[in-house]
Amino acid sequence: MLRADPDVLLAEALRLRRAGRLTDAIGVARRLTETDPRRLDGWFVWGTSALAAGKLSEAEQVLGEGALRASPEARVRFLVPRARALTALGRAAEAVAVAREALPGVTQATDFNTLSAVLSQANLPEEALPLSEKAVALDPAASDAWNNLGSLYQFLGRMAEAETAYERAIASGPNAAAHLALARVRKWSATDNHVDRLKTVPLIGPLDEARIAYALFKELDDLGRTDEAWEALTRGATVAKAATGGWDAAQETETVAAWQLSFPPRPYGERAGVRGLTPVSPSPGAGAPPSPTGGEGKKPRRLFIVGLPRSGTTLVERILAAHSHVQALGELQTFGLAVKRASQSPTPHLLDADTVRRSADADPAEIAALYDTETAFLWDGRSRVTIDKLPHNHDYCGLIRRAFPDATIVHVRRDPMDSLFGAYRLLFAHAHKWSYALEDLAAHYDHYRRLMAHWQAGDPAIIDLSLETLIASPESEIRRLLSVCGLPFEPACLSPHEAKGAVATASSAQVRKPINAEGVGVWRRYERGLKPLHDRLQALGYIPSST
Repeated sequence: MLRADPDVLLAEALRLRRAGRLTDAIGVARRLTETDPRRLDGWFVWGTSALAAGKLSEAEQVLGEGALRASPEARVRFLVPRARALTALGRAAEAVAVAREALPGVTQATDFNTLSAVLSQANLPEEALPLSEKAVALDPAASDAWNNLGSLYQFLGRMAEAETAYERAIASGPNAAAHLALARVRKWSATDNHVDRLKTVPLIGPLDEARIAYALFKELDDLGRTDEAWEALTRGATVAKAATGGWDAAQETETVAAWQLSFPPRPYGERAGVRGLTPVSPSPGAGAPPSPTGGEGKKPRRLFIVGLPRSGTTLVERILAAHSHVQALGELQTFGLAVKRASQSPTPHLLDADTVRRSADADPAEIAALYDTETAFLWDGRSRVTIDKLPHNHDYCGLIRRAFPDATIVHVRRDPMDSLFGAYRLLFAHAHKWSYALEDLAAHYDHYRRLMAHWQAGDPAIIDLSLETLIASPESEIRRLLSVCGLPFEPACLSPHEAKGAVATASSAQVRKPINAEGVGVWRRYERGLKPLHDRLQALGYIPSST
């Protein structure tokens, strides 16, 4: 047992942390705070070690305690890592408040970069941008800061500046993420590409190997070298699946079954005719197409855009965000986090069967209140309708309609092969783990379609929108979309590529172009490799036998 000398305890805690023994370091640092609560180093080492160990709730509480005990000048030391912890916990509103409190005292490039990342992840890229610019000005060799700056430029549509920032990130040190981001920023040609450079990039770990493989796929695909591109893509997907731990199909099967059992179809009225964009007239309480006047009081009315990744949800968001009554808030994890909190489920997963079963008994008003509180900092206070565009909110359609009876849900559908290939060709890291193997793509698609059929059987007011129909007849489809969303027609919605606002998704480059058919049928370039996926979807009945 170490003697209770604060200096000895601090030295030992630091030694343990340097050795990677984070749990032991936490224990010694905790003892230091008990021995001498005035020693701020104890609170700092405890909090930052907990953060490094992934003990996020403990980290933010300890760092918050340190901040309370610190002088105004020393408080920033605790606030910056606390903002990181709050971001990782999904408590965006608190993270933003802490970041803003810390900012006046920040002087280090690393802290500017951290706070920029906090604000960017909270969907405040305009506020984050000057912090990233300050970070690279203070430390021009900071590769991660250049990469973050490039991402912000890209989200804001400043593609040439994004390209320059990514190149600076690459020049400043090993950065596979920057290589992948650069590959995605535009289309490359036979005389302007990075294929040879990508083949020589040093790899630090499995995710780096996956990033470079996906970058090679993107540039080789641009060049029409499809055989080489497919080999790079399948290699990257295999590595990504192993590096992220794979996808648990059984857990998702149980979750879908729990939704169906715990949320039986409600008597919203019978569905008439073929589902599409024609406004419906549901029974009272079902949420008829509302007027664009917002919810009760000064709250905006909520509009959720759901579907699969790469199904066209970003394009639909841009169409609606071009309207003067509408504000796009981005892809928010907020609703799922509110459900998890209200359900009081103790499981480690954000969504699983236990969470679903418990959420059936949760108070929808509590979920709505949690959501409103966590998104209030994003609302501009003027827009009557706000968009949450997280595609996999399709999991929560039934709860969304309970929490927000006047909400509009737009379900965007795309040809399954184009949509699934669109997901397969992107590296989502630890998100969408079903996207790294053809058999997993088919299984997840089946889960998604069965769950959406369940929601729509009970709620005919969920709006289905076909991406292919939208591309083929944009004006008529946009007019009808606005109508069923309770929005008057505005010509600006016909030019979504000109809509203001950041686009923080993989579609950030594509949606800066006018509506076009470039992505329709793109999977056919890799038809031979994708045949197992096609055959499985056909066997499941999602693709006609003649296709």
